[in-house]
Amino acid sequence: MIKLKQKTRDTVFAWCLLIVPITHFLLFWLYVNIDSVLLAFQHQTTGEWGFDNFTRFFNQFKRDWAANSTIKVAIENTFITAFLNMFVVEPLVIFVAYVLFKKYFGHMFFRVAFYIPGIVGTVVTTIMLGHILDATGPIVLWGQSLGIEWGNGVLQDGLLNNSETARSTFHITAVLGISGQTVLLLTGAYQKIPTDLFDVGRLEGIGMFNEFMKLIVPCSWSTIGVMWVMTFASVWGNYQRVMLLTDGANDTNNFAYYMFASSLNATKGAESYNYPAAMGVLLTAIVAPLTLLLRWLSTKIVPDVEF
Repeated sequence: MIKLKQKTRDTVFAWCLLIVPITHFLLFWLYVNIDSVLLAFQHQTTGEWGFDNFTRFFNQFKRDWAANSTIKVAIENTFITAFLNMFVVEPLVIFVAYVLFKKYFGHMFFRVAFYIPGIVGTVVTTIMLGHILDATGPIVLWGQSLGIEWGNGVLQDGLLNNSETARSTFHITAVLGISGQTVLLLTGAYQKIPTDLFDVGRLEGIGMFNEFMKLIVPCSWSTIGVMWVMTFASVWGNYQRVMLLTDGANDTNNFAYYMFASSLNATKGAESYNYPAAMGVLLTAIVAPLTLLLRWLSTKIVPDVEF
């Protein structure tokens, strides 16, 4: 029996662990993305190399922007969602995690309210939200009991299926989408803060607000900053909520769903993959530098804290 050296055995063991993820990376990421980039520069019918797909997108962009149509609405909705997630939802998540961490009054309610949707699943909670906002749902019925005069469109189709209320309702409900997993992640970051700092704060007589702003946020900013950047980056690829709630109708479309719909048309033979591939390349070229810039800004806003 051949005896291998310890270093050789370690090398073989390491390669046995790495062969599956490396193969997955090469096949399902590198090959797919390289093929998508190449498709973006090929003509959809002749196969000739060029920038026809990009020209088509820019022409469509100019027409839609002038007519306040599909692409303009999709980009506007994406930026609105990014702003709400970064500057409304994210601060709410940070504060909710603080309430859970400190176990203030009502922390059990928050714990149940924000963890259950993560257990049930996104599809189920989104379908439930659609029924809640329906014409026969509790929101419309409660509004009527409070004297709110809904239009005929809302009474017939609901808040999400009516052209006058769908867009605003879609963005307002996005603010309520606090992730229990994100709260759990932040709570873990808060628990790493030395308890001595909280003891000193109590001796100095700082209140809840000062403790939150001057202790919790700076000491856990490394986690908060990464989440802030990831929130911006994830918005550009998140089409599931649009697909499940409105299917992009009534000006609720976003850019991710616009690309998804173009790719879906390609699977049906109504469109080629070259056009959505070109949009993906353009999106990467714009969003990737912005994401890196935001990451750089996040490291400059609050210096790294070590303890």
